[in-house]
Amino acid sequence: MKLIVAVDSRWGIGKNGDLLLSIPDDMRFFREKTRRAVLVMGYNTLLSFPGSKPLPNRLNIALNDAEGVSAAGTVICGGLGQLFGVIRDMNSDDVFVIGGGSIYRQMLPYCDAAYITKMRFDGDADTFFPNLDELREWSVADESELFEYEGIKYSFVEYRNSAPKDVVFSGKNIDVPAYFVKKREAEFEILDTDDESYRGRLGGLLRAYFRPLCDGLTAKDVEVYISEGGTLVDFLKEKGCIASAEDIDALNREFDPEGRIGRVTATFGADSVL
Repeated sequence: MKLIVAVDSRWGIGKNGDLLLSIPDDMRFFREKTRRAVLVMGYNTLLSFPGSKPLPNRLNIALNDAEGVSAAGTVICGGLGQLFGVIRDMNSDDVFVIGGGSIYRQMLPYCDAAYITKMRFDGDADTFFPNLDELREWSVADESELFEYEGIKYSFVEYRNSAPKDVVFSGKNIDVPAYFVKKREAEFEILDTDDESYRGRLGGLLRAYFRPLCDGLTAKDVEVYISEGGTLVDFLKEKGCIASAEDIDALNREFDPEGRIGRVTATFGADSVL
């Protein structure tokens, strides 16, 4: 797994539940590194996002052990055991830990790389990240030149962990984040029929396509998934949480295996499938 964070001169990362400083270049770096990735965070970090909504173009996983907690567009895990059960089929390079302080401390030993934006100022932080320069197993692998934003210098530093704790990744679900890439509209070939059963199934697939994990996945759902085995993609599809264009093609073949029903090309958008 990877980890990404911005720290001040004392390795502070936040104050009063907010970032110490928002540097446009750092925000861009975060977007580029984590796009189409799996994000692991604490529940309070999720709530700190604009509108308390998960970040787009990524699979968002939040940890919260309170019973019955759910969040639209997000997988809730009740603890590290459930988290490891969810990410077991991912590609390890696609999983990024993004905060907050408690989650960073818990997950740091399992990460093999950390992308640290070092800001040369004291932000009077009340939340801190472990000083990697003082940890024997962590060392600097690469560092950018110094940049400056509104008088504050900063650089991008990549640290490597020589002895990360073992997490087994199978890579069976490396395509999971692709289902969460934001789609405004898309064209599909659908059956030219008023069959209510077909239309109902189609509507469900379109909703899952444009609004993946619309109702979220609770820790109880995750418990069921882990106990049943199989892959996360299959589980999410069975629950109607995600869908692809291929799923719509499969629906057409199911209702019209011999190709006797006419087909039309229709354009759908996220707003039209609410």
